[in-house]
Amino acid sequence: MTNSGDDRPRNTSLLSHVFNPLAQIAVAVYLVLDSVSRALFRPISRWLAKLRLIIRLEELISGLPAYAVLGLLALPFAIAEPAKIFAIYLMSTGHVIIGLALLIAAYLVSVLVVDRIFQAGKVKLLTIPWFAKLWIWITDYKDRLLTWMKSTVAWKRMGEIKQEIRAFISKLRKRFA
Repeated sequence: MTNSGDDRPRNTSLLSHVFNPLAQIAVAVYLVLDSVSRALFRPISRWLAKLRLIIRLEELISGLPAYAVLGLLALPFAIAEPAKIFAIYLMSTGHVIIGLALLIAAYLVSVLVVDRIFQAGKVKLLTIPWFAKLWIWITDYKDRLLTWMKSTVAWKRMGEIKQEIRAFISKLRKRFA
């Protein structure tokens, strides 16, 4: 069986039907966690970005060759990303406090170190052909997944809850101001 206009055979195996939705759910959960952590750590990241030491380090990183930036990025990424998965495993096996602490630490490293290195060296990284293709693929996939997530009832309900929380906080501020 082929797709309309496509000569490649469709992968209709049972594994494909089971793991593709699971993979999409895992990516969706990761994106939500990533978005929440970035929002929580954004004030710290903004503060760090203003420090002379950080500014100087980012200038040094942006002056490095592309593969040096990639190597510099790989080390904290290789630690932070598996640590997030291990943290979720720990929490799922009953070690909630240590798992949560590891998850927070991993997100701190991810947002405050990996993201700063990536932003400082992004221009250089995108000169590596395979990295540029991978970056385009990842951002396209993320955009499509976010578009789908935003179309769900759950996303719309979360938006309503967010507005209700903001209204409640605003009322509290006015009451105690």
